[in-house]
Amino acid sequence: MKKILYFIAIVSILSSCEDIIDVDLHSVAPEVVIEGVIRMDEYAHVFITKTKDFDADNNYTPIKDAQVVITDDAGNSEELKPDASGRYVATSIIGVEKRTYNLSVTYEEKNYTATSYMPPRVEIDSITAFRFPVADCYYPQVHFADPLGEENQYYRFVCGINNEWPKNIAKLQLSTEFLDGNVIHDPIFFYFDDDNDDDDVIQNGNLITLEMQCIDRGTYYFFETLSNTGMAAANPTTNIKGGALGYFGAYSYTQLSAVMEW
Repeated sequence: MKKILYFIAIVSILSSCEDIIDVDLHSVAPEVVIEGVIRMDEYAHVFITKTKDFDADNNYTPIKDAQVVITDDAGNSEELKPDASGRYVATSIIGVEKRTYNLSVTYEEKNYTATSYMPPRVEIDSITAFRFPVADCYYPQVHFADPLGEENQYYRFVCGINNEWPKNIAKLQLSTEFLDGNVIHDPIFFYFDDDNDDDDVIQNGNLITLEMQCIDRGTYYFFETLSNTGMAAANPTTNIKGGALGYFGAYSYTQLSAVMEW
């Protein structure tokens, strides 16, 4: 698929004019970016940075002097402290299914808040190999039963290959908002997000591990709009109130492995 897209892009470039466009990229004030995660059965953690100008480097210095508090609907509350890496890590707030979590971050006299619900986990029934005929390549196809009701309607998929979790494989989202209560048979079109890598993600004989994360609506729309930011001059839709970028998400998950053979 990427080869086809590259061919179309090259044809478009060769057939276009050769005018030199000078783009004036104005500097903007840095904005706070918050990444808060509560994974099932694991301690909550929060990472806070600031944005940089377009032409700056990609090294983001963590903010270590914020006040970070997480509470849940079971009456638990904890103020998180930064570790040596600058990540705020909980010691008592842990991910539990069907709990609602609240995040409060205070930094430079501004307060940012967010709420996330952890849906109950949904089991994967099986994984099979799906052939995509246009590009003649294969992808894992996940099979599971979506529970009836609004509690489980949003999923995120992470791909492991041969017991490793490559960071340059894009994660994908699935909404069953209009497929509520159905049995899902969905191919997961993973791809490398490194433009220099044109190999197929899945090779014959690979051991594939799918992690299916059960997420809430706010977390889903953050990642869904994040995956589309390359096609629009806009930031992802955040569930954080107060003016910060990023997201705060709690999720349960299930994993299943299968050997892809065809």
